[in-house]
Amino acid sequence: MHEEPYLIEGGGVRVVGTLALPAAPGPVPVALIVAGSGGVDRNGNAPPALGSNLYAQLAWRLAERGIASLRYDKRGVGESAAGVDLAITTFDDFADDVLAATRSLAREQRFGGIVIVGHSEGGWLAIRAAARGAPVGGIALLATPGRPFLPLLRGQLAQQLDSATLVQFDSAMVRYLRGEAPVGLPPYLQPLFRPVNQRFTASVVAYDAIAELRHLQVPVLVLQGDRDVQVGTEDAERLSAAAPRARVIVIHGANHLFKAAERADRVAQLALYMDRTAPVVPELVEAIADWVKDVSR
Repeated sequence: MHEEPYLIEGGGVRVVGTLALPAAPGPVPVALIVAGSGGVDRNGNAPPALGSNLYAQLAWRLAERGIASLRYDKRGVGESAAGVDLAITTFDDFADDVLAATRSLAREQRFGGIVIVGHSEGGWLAIRAAARGAPVGGIALLATPGRPFLPLLRGQLAQQLDSATLVQFDSAMVRYLRGEAPVGLPPYLQPLFRPVNQRFTASVVAYDAIAELRHLQVPVLVLQGDRDVQVGTEDAERLSAAAPRARVIVIHGANHLFKAAERADRVAQLALYMDRTAPVVPELVEAIADWVKDVSR
C-alpha cells in the first residue's frame, strides 16, 4: 500500500485529499470516504473534540483488502481551507465536492468502479451526490441518520439537557433559522448557533435524505453500531425502509466511530473519540470490502 496527494477540482473550491492505493495490480475498486459533520479533516479528526483517525484507519484496512480509497479535508478545513467562506456555504456545496471527486476518479483508468462511503452526515452527502448523478456503483451509509436534522439533534440534546433547556433550544432554533441571533443562551448551547453556520444549518434542516434515498437505483449498504450514542439502530431501520434492497448490518459493540465500546454511554466513550490508536472494529472493514467487491463485479 502507498499513499499520494490528490487534488479535487470542479466543486467550486480547491479540495485536497489523500489517495490510498493497494499493492494489487490492474484497475481496482475505489471508495470515496466522505466525512461527517463539523470541521473534519481527511483522517477523521477535528481537534479538540475529535481525534479518532477513523477515515485513515479505514483507508489503510481497505487497501489491505485490495480496495483503493480517497479521503479529503472538507472544504474550509486543512489544505481545503483556501478561499472558502463558510458563512455562505450550504449543504449542497459539500455535496458538490463529493460529486466533483467521483467525476475525477471516474476519469482515472487505474480504477475499476467507484463507491461512496459516507459516515454520519457524510452518508447524507453520499445520498445527495448519488441522486445528482454521481458515477458510482453504490453508496455505503455508516452511522447515517435516518431522521431529519432537527429531530436528530434534539434527541441527542435530550440525553444531556433538562426539559426547560430543551424549550430554550427550540425557541433559539426558530430565531436562528429566521436569520436572527438567539439571545440569553447558556454557554453550552452557544456553539450550536454561531452566525457563520446559519446558512448551512438552514440548508441541512431543509434536506430530506429519506425522500431522496427512496428514489436511488444504486446498491446501498447500511452499517450501524449498536453502542452508538449519536445515531441509533432505529436510524438504520428508517434507511432500510427507504431502500428495501439495501444490505443492512448492525455491528455489536461498535460506537459512532466504529470503535469497540463497553457500553452505550456518552461519558464513558469520550476517550475513544480522542484515541487515534484504538482500532476500528474488523467487522466494519470486512462488511465494506465484501460489499464493494460484490457491487464491482
